[in-house]
Amino acid sequence: MMQSIEQDTELYLLVDGGKTKTEAVIVDSNGSEIAKSRGPGLEIIGSVNGYERVVDSLRTTFDQLPQTARFAGVAFGLNGAQAAPTYLLAAKAISSLVKADQFTIASDVVMNYLGALGNQPGVVVAAGTGAVVMAISREGVAYRIDGDGPLIADRGSGHDIGRQGLKIAAMVDDGLPGSAALHKAMIERFGTLENTAASVYGAPNPIEVVASFSKSVAEAAYEGDEISIEILRCAAQDLAMNVQAAARRSKLEGAPFSYSTAGGVFNIGPLIEKPFHDFIAQFLPEAEYQKPLGGAIAGAKIMAMNNEPGLEQVTTRIGAN
Repeated sequence: MMQSIEQDTELYLLVDGGKTKTEAVIVDSNGSEIAKSRGPGLEIIGSVNGYERVVDSLRTTFDQLPQTARFAGVAFGLNGAQAAPTYLLAAKAISSLVKADQFTIASDVVMNYLGALGNQPGVVVAAGTGAVVMAISREGVAYRIDGDGPLIADRGSGHDIGRQGLKIAAMVDDGLPGSAALHKAMIERFGTLENTAASVYGAPNPIEVVASFSKSVAEAAYEGDEISIEILRCAAQDLAMNVQAAARRSKLEGAPFSYSTAGGVFNIGPLIEKPFHDFIAQFLPEAEYQKPLGGAIAGAKIMAMNNEPGLEQVTTRIGAN
């Protein structure tokens, strides 16, 4: 870590551990930012060697922060954390690197939810490299849809969009019908189809490489490529269907409720936002869009500093180390 902070107030460490990057922020007891850093994304902590890789990634991120003897609280949201065993592994990982009076662990979608809607009923879809939807019922019960990872689902995610784009580009290379624009984008970036495969499978994080091609899909779509436009439309439909499933499972469906969005996929702009909201209006006319109150770090702040009841089901709290 960098030069130490003089601690004349309580400090909190907020950590958003996504698939492609980890963001860490130190705030004081008023929620004001003291320092922040960004490091590599986190592996699924329960995967083979996942724990060790998560610790290494966190260490790289924390080494950029000022030294802090002890935090009043730490909030840690990470991708792939969906059950008690992974929460405990995550607590073990982060507590091996920092000292705190309390650790609050959750899935990164919980932080996205709290950052977007706060601690109230509704539905939040988080679509970045991966995709997951969280709903909180009017009774305060939490439900999750998707978030099952790129090898199983993550419907409508950046990885899903990027993989569809690369698949279409590879078809053109093989002499099949496809998108000349996407094929051109693949060749300009990687050189050849063989180099594309080598770059993906040889990368430290292949998921990130594939997801990054979603930017090429978006660029081609805005230049008028019909196949790219359709890829984005299908992703928007998948995300809207996940919202519908979450609303149905949480029994929010049938009466007015709020929904919101988080994640880089929605930064693509109108070609995904408009069809997404149009599908929501078709599937769930009672749903009302609420602009996100903040991002994942804002949600982490609620986790770390808000002791109101209602978060127990979706977070795990560990005492001082």
